[in-house]
Amino acid sequence: MEGSGGGTVDYSAVVRLSGDPAGLRGEVGEVLAAEPRMVVFELSELTSFSREDLAALRETAQPSEAVFACREGAVARQVLEKEGVPVSDSASAALALEDESLRPSGEQFRSLTEMLLAAPTVGDVLQVIVDGTASLVPAAELVSITLRGPDGDFHTAAYTDEKAAELDQLQYKLGEGPCHDAALPDRPEFLEAPDLREDEQWPRWSPAVAELGWRSVLATALVDVSRFSGALNLYSRAPGGLADADRDVVQLLASHATLAVAETDAVTRSELNQAQLRQALDSRDVIGQAKGIIMARRGLDADEAFDLLRRTSQQLNVKLVHLAGTLASRHVELDGPVSEMGEPDPV
Repeated sequence: MEGSGGGTVDYSAVVRLSGDPAGLRGEVGEVLAAEPRMVVFELSELTSFSREDLAALRETAQPSEAVFACREGAVARQVLEKEGVPVSDSASAALALEDESLRPSGEQFRSLTEMLLAAPTVGDVLQVIVDGTASLVPAAELVSITLRGPDGDFHTAAYTDEKAAELDQLQYKLGEGPCHDAALPDRPEFLEAPDLREDEQWPRWSPAVAELGWRSVLATALVDVSRFSGALNLYSRAPGGLADADRDVVQLLASHATLAVAETDAVTRSELNQAQLRQALDSRDVIGQAKGIIMARRGLDADEAFDLLRRTSQQLNVKLVHLAGTLASRHVELDGPVSEMGEPDPV
């Protein structure tokens, strides 16, 4: 019997059995004590195999998923096919099939798109993205989104677990770390550390996080919009746990986050511009009303009335629009002060 860690799929093990399987069950149990996610049993070299042996291997593998590989014509292959058990020609083929099954499907992306379209706020959109990342990248045990505002301050806008926000917050405090650096100008597309115990990129953050049991990290920058930058952050407890994460998928999800932030920024600026326009129109209206009152009561033309308003606001150290508003809203009470505003300069 030979046991080995599967390099194609994270947390998988390949167990190669040879000879008589009856005496190997205890040894198999010892190999699988670490409870890998999947176990590939390679049975080509067995000299005998029965339905009972099959049931015993499945029981021994629990709670891991049991997958079987055996070459054509081998003793075990005949039993597996008779029992209707899916079987691959080799352990490598079994791992490759499992690896393919872990790739995000079109249905998963459609579901994600529907949730993004249904999200009512940017906060909801970002939460859908981190939850979607955890679903589409199974190796990511924690996911978060960092945003850096126009004032240079960092904050975690969405996360799958509070632990992710805590790991992010430590970076903001120390001024170093993958999501912190990914949100800065002129950063690389991806920042990663396969094993934080050996990482030298972030000399204070990495050992502190490794001490908490987190071993690998991957961060990708959001595309800068006019006022914000940021990063999508993935954490794993396993060394090298994110090495096989699909970079294209991670980048696509980061792009969705960028679009959400950009849309919010555009809406904010649009609302601000509209408010400023309304304020300007309101100011023009109230000044026009005040000018009309002065023209009617003082017999002045429009230019003379505006000049009188301007000079009076300077003398009283009151903004022109505020003075005009007071005059327009309280002109009956202020008949005296209006008449005492003085004569206009000769024109």
